[in-house]
Amino acid sequence: MPAKYDFRWDKQEHIRQCARALGEEHSLFFAQTPWTPPIANMEGTVSYYDPVRIDRVRRRLKGVDKKRYLKEIVDEILEAGMGERERVAAICGFVSGALYFNPLQQPQEDDTGALVVDPVELLELHDSRCGQGVAVTLALLDQAGIEARKRDVVHHTVCEARYDGQWHLADALMFGKDQPERDGEVVSVADLQREPYFADAFPLRCFTYKTEEVLSADGLRYLGYCFGEWGSLPYYSWYMGGEEDFPPMMPTVLPPERVARDMVRLRWSRSGRRKRGRIRYRIVAYRDRACTRPIFKKTTTTITHAWPIPELDNMYFFGVTAIDDHIEKNPDTWYPESVANFVLPSDEGQYGWYGLL
Repeated sequence: MPAKYDFRWDKQEHIRQCARALGEEHSLFFAQTPWTPPIANMEGTVSYYDPVRIDRVRRRLKGVDKKRYLKEIVDEILEAGMGERERVAAICGFVSGALYFNPLQQPQEDDTGALVVDPVELLELHDSRCGQGVAVTLALLDQAGIEARKRDVVHHTVCEARYDGQWHLADALMFGKDQPERDGEVVSVADLQREPYFADAFPLRCFTYKTEEVLSADGLRYLGYCFGEWGSLPYYSWYMGGEEDFPPMMPTVLPPERVARDMVRLRWSRSGRRKRGRIRYRIVAYRDRACTRPIFKKTTTTITHAWPIPELDNMYFFGVTAIDDHIEKNPDTWYPESVANFVLPSDEGQYGWYGLL
């Protein structure tokens, strides 16, 4: 029986296990009365959360001093000499890494449907939604001696921490350690409610799900709940009182086509957008895997582009981002980028798979 948090826990492995566990059901639809319509021709409904997982965690935690459990986490992640802002950032970063914003399963009681809110149980389960993430953040901030509070906003719940004499946003699941800031100072909920579109410039990677996270084992899509691929949820500004505006869906990079000895046609899937509206594509070619050294950039309304390759037999990384008119509300609006790699071999008859056709 563990008496402390397992810092060796691997979030990506947890996500892979979640995808496989869901897939075993071969189910396709969330039945949520009364919000979902009756659906015909489906194999079954998706269970919201496996009660066996919750029971297993509770048995493992029986007799554990939960305050000590949380205190040991704080002692591990905080360093001597940290200021209050650094301490809050470290806690938010830890929560972001310890909890998976699960698009399909939220820990809740099997008999009543009530959400699991015990912070130690949630840390052992590693799955949560916004209110549960706030419960964990509040518990850790309390152990660190930092004043904090829960704030209910539009269809969302956030945490605020008080330091430097002011309240500051601490929305760990959404932003991790890098909370929205202006002029070097983390903003508050009140700041964002006055200027809701400001936060749209900051990455929401928690909503950019991998394909296997929303598909069953036989490759079919889970349907019925509001969470899904990027574009299924509105911009963060909506939570703070802004217009309910949905970003364009994330495009998929398709294999490039060779059109000449030293030229490829870059290709990607067309993006869609709720309520329609204009969509443009920002395409970038990089030399490095980290995508920090761009060698070509272009914005276009098409879904292909012919590009002369600087060097044959060289690996390139190609990214595409769908952008919309939301940038008129905030020119720094963040959109996720899809990236793939390819090689154009000098021998046009070379056999093999190089990421192009």
